[in-house]
Amino acid sequence: MESSNLPKKQGKILNLGPHEQRDEMEEKLENGFALVVSRIGNLQEREAHDQLLQVVADQKMYDVVIGGLLYGVLLDPVNASKYYKAMTLLSNGSWFCALCTMNMVLIEMYPRMHAEPRDQIFFFFRESIKVNVPKIDNVLINLIRNANDGGDLKESCKLLTGVVSLMNEHHAWLSGLKPKASLIPVALLTFSRFIYELTMASQYETLCSQMINLCQWWLKERFADCAQLGRDLVLLLMHLSKLPQFTAIWRQLLYAPNKLSSDFNGIEELMARPCPYNLLTHHISVTFMRKMEFILKYLPTAQEKHIEWIRLKHLSGADSGSLRAAWIRSAIYMPCNETTQCSAEARAILLATITAQSTSGVEQQWCKLNLLWDWLCYDPSVGGHIWLEPGYNALRHLLHMQPLLANSLLDFLVRMSAELHPPLRARITTSVANALKAISDFNIGSPSTIIDHHMVQKSVREAFRETFKIPARSAVVPSPTAPVPSGENKQTPSAGDGPSQSGSGESLSKLPKALQPETTSVELSEEMDGSDEKIGALLAAIKEEFRDGIESLSAASSADNEARCELTNRLISSLFDNYELLDSEQVELIAECFLTIFRKQLFSRKPLPDDFIPSLE
Repeated sequence: MESSNLPKKQGKILNLGPHEQRDEMEEKLENGFALVVSRIGNLQEREAHDQLLQVVADQKMYDVVIGGLLYGVLLDPVNASKYYKAMTLLSNGSWFCALCTMNMVLIEMYPRMHAEPRDQIFFFFRESIKVNVPKIDNVLINLIRNANDGGDLKESCKLLTGVVSLMNEHHAWLSGLKPKASLIPVALLTFSRFIYELTMASQYETLCSQMINLCQWWLKERFADCAQLGRDLVLLLMHLSKLPQFTAIWRQLLYAPNKLSSDFNGIEELMARPCPYNLLTHHISVTFMRKMEFILKYLPTAQEKHIEWIRLKHLSGADSGSLRAAWIRSAIYMPCNETTQCSAEARAILLATITAQSTSGVEQQWCKLNLLWDWLCYDPSVGGHIWLEPGYNALRHLLHMQPLLANSLLDFLVRMSAELHPPLRARITTSVANALKAISDFNIGSPSTIIDHHMVQKSVREAFRETFKIPARSAVVPSPTAPVPSGENKQTPSAGDGPSQSGSGESLSKLPKALQPETTSVELSEEMDGSDEKIGALLAAIKEEFRDGIESLSAASSADNEARCELTNRLISSLFDNYELLDSEQVELIAECFLTIFRKQLFSRKPLPDDFIPSLE
């Protein structure tokens, strides 16, 4: 009890609140530093190195000593060179441990670090670049990523100022990076976002100008590295299209692509190529990404309080407009194989809500473009249908949550196909049409569920169908033959027909068994002949949201049980998703469809064995 009243020991790296526990990693680094200091004390450099070499002779102590030396670099600017030199000696060309430790510092500790250790991080990178530490560029990526947190804009700009200065000081190192290094496209993503945000801010004019110069140089001299972004490079350049510094880049991209790269065939090649997910993850900070993953993986449906939690922490700062669009791109490309059906629904709710939170018209248009960009660029020969699903699910959710915004998104697709770049109008229109076809072909959903939704305005629906050549749904008309009266359809048995009547069980059981299945088969085949007509008649009265599911289930082969099970699950999920559209009449109609579709399986099975009645006798 007495120990709990002792004052908590404060760390020197992290700025912790009064109720936060000491960070385990900080304690580990601090203990390593204490070991280093105890062994080298005030020894001369050569003697100190000998002492450290003796300690790391035990392989288990190597990580501890390297962590302690890094701690000294971050906390002691006066002796930082001494500690870094010792780290260079112990690494002996293998920097794996030191780089892994710095990565952990940048990922786990940076957002809560004091100002001085943050400044010393740049000392570490400067010295590492001077001695040409291998793969130091991959570690620098994690430093840049911390600018995309949506926190204090001044802190983000201070970080970017340090990164830009580092790159300008070591231009030769930057030029010598291996082809298709990840640092350049990641830095281009982050710099372009802040260029857009800071263009009108006079206090950041110098930083903005330096970032523009670097981006121009990368696009002209290292275009193959930038082209790794694929269609997101086009999106990035569209964001900067009003800046005169990028006019020449656009001219070359559209009219002289070979000037950018000898094997580059133009903007359509970029549009067809999806951006690798590992690049888009750096669009937002690790802290932001982890919160998104928490909601998508561990909550069955994203609740309003969790979305508000993300908004207040990351999307309420001065750069929230562009960061919101960056988050949308990251969420769309989150790997589908790591998420469940529940998380897919949570992602749809998140995307719909974050898009709806856009504060200005320009910002909302940019968010719409980021949400549906993969539709406008889709090429079936390249693939990538999995990135169409988030936009489809978000649209479906918005039709119930904010139908006006859903209509606006559909209208946006129509307008963008014509206005985005008129010379590419046919290509973009075809891309959207192919995207709609892929949504249906890969069982993502049915486009008609959205297009024919009762909340879609008639003018929007007609313009959408006309633009993307989607045939109008023809209403299913019942057969002109007179329907069977309900009394005849049920065929109420007479007094001598049912097994509940006296003597009837005996008369049926006396029939030859060889005739029983034959008779049943004939009766069922006659009943199944009219099942398609009956389904068609029922569909005319069923709401549009459920028609496609019932049609698909009805058309599936009765021998393919796996496909029928999957289609049934999808239909039931659709019923739950649209439960507010179900009334007693709709429930009866859908139940009748189920009975009609599965009639053969239900009525061909005998609940009792053939010899059951004789056994009772």
